[in-house]
Amino acid sequence: MAGDPILITTNIRRYRAFYYCNSVAFVASLLVIVLVQTERLIKHHVLEAAMILDLFGLIGAYAAGSCRDVSSSIYVMALAGAALIYVVIHIVFFTLELDHKDKKADEQEDELLEKRRKRLLLFTILAATITYQAGLTPPGGFLLQDDTLGHHAGDPILLHNYPVRYHAFFYCNSVSFMLSIALIILLVNPNLYRPAIRSNALSVCTAVGLFCLMGAYAAGSTQHRKTSIYIFVLVAVVLLVAAGLLLVFLLKRKLSNARRKE
Repeated sequence: MAGDPILITTNIRRYRAFYYCNSVAFVASLLVIVLVQTERLIKHHVLEAAMILDLFGLIGAYAAGSCRDVSSSIYVMALAGAALIYVVIHIVFFTLELDHKDKKADEQEDELLEKRRKRLLLFTILAATITYQAGLTPPGGFLLQDDTLGHHAGDPILLHNYPVRYHAFFYCNSVSFMLSIALIILLVNPNLYRPAIRSNALSVCTAVGLFCLMGAYAAGSTQHRKTSIYIFVLVAVVLLVAAGLLLVFLLKRKLSNARRKE
């Protein structure tokens, strides 16, 4: 009937999986908002459990709603596991020499870690929001009805017109989304994010997620290869300018610290 979701008529099981996972994530989000107001529940890790439930609901909804075949959904789910495994391996191998220093960390170091955590959390939430919406509504939209070429209603138009470009968009967007979700899960627990931040594991994952977001934008925002190249060149110029400004800032701070010591 008019107004019914296309997915419910083409694949009702996938639609139900998306609907219930998305509903769980929505209800869990409301629960998190309520729990934030109660300090006693925060101390008992109820807030962490609600946030993890929320994030896993988003993962399930994204895997069910962003693609139409089982293999792609499995690949998307595997990306989240791969991101978590990488962070754990990075922490294990790059914090072995930092254990002695970490035990002597003072309040100033903890304050810097907290600031980095908030900054990383801001980036990951932004990336997760953008990629979740883009994954469910890919560029170009969906076919509204079956055609004579064997294409089915609900299939992404970009997939049939430019399959290579669509797959580049889909996997770049999925990697960015799953990395963002994995990082949010880690940033919730102090026992996990402190060694991960000290070893720069979360910074590496955040950078990879943002680069994948750029790749998804370049692949999905235009159907012309030349325009995509222009986008990558523009991104490279912006990154070079940002790196130059950061280098100047660090040099100035280093010089000011040296003058203070004198």
